[in-house]
Amino acid sequence: MTSKAFQWYVSNPEKLRKYAGKHVAIVDDKVVGVEDSAKEACEMAKKRLPKESPLLAYIPTGEILIL
Repeated sequence: MTSKAFQWYVSNPEKLRKYAGKHVAIVDDKVVGVEDSAKEACEMAKKRLPKESPLLAYIPTGEILIL
């Protein structure tokens, strides 16, 4: 079984393009942290939603987003 956050991540590459070159933290169907490092994105997410465990992902630059 996959998480709601992962399903949203793989289904919405067009919504994630604006974060190219950044690390994102996703909870359910929302980006809740965006930073230059995964650690910083996670910390931002934990400040906003301390009881949640975010999905962390790096959004690559360029035209192709490989999931």
